[in-house]
Amino acid sequence: MKTTVVACALIATAVAGCASHTKYEEPGYAYGCPVGAEKIKSKEQLVKAKVEMAGSVPHVEVADLRCAQRNDQLRVDVDLRNTSNDVRRIAWKVRWMDKDGMRAWDDETWKPVLIYGNTIQTLTTQPPSQEATDFRVVVMDQDK
Repeated sequence: MKTTVVACALIATAVAGCASHTKYEEPGYAYGCPVGAEKIKSKEQLVKAKVEMAGSVPHVEVADLRCAQRNDQLRVDVDLRNTSNDVRRIAWKVRWMDKDGMRAWDDETWKPVLIYGNTIQTLTTQPPSQEATDFRVVVMDQDK
């Protein structure tokens, strides 16, 4: 009986170890996001590689960036933090690229967003086609 319990515990541990293998550990991915051959060692480096500020965007910063694969489809969440007390108006879009780094989709339209004072707004997106396997998020200030 004791041997059976130990054997079951070892099998459960082995299965859990296999199930926990994620894109975080695969070459070409960092924190679940596709990065190609880039060497990403921190979330800050990932944000620099994936988020582009179109000009100055005062009082708005990227608080977090998350990627996940769901049913072979990439899902991207970007948390933007407004560090001021005032409402900030921004716009954002995504540039989608294929596995070779070439444009996989026409540029999206700008999407306007209000971020209230001292809050975080999550932007969520998914690729428009199966060819789009990588991305860059572009954020622009609309208060100017």
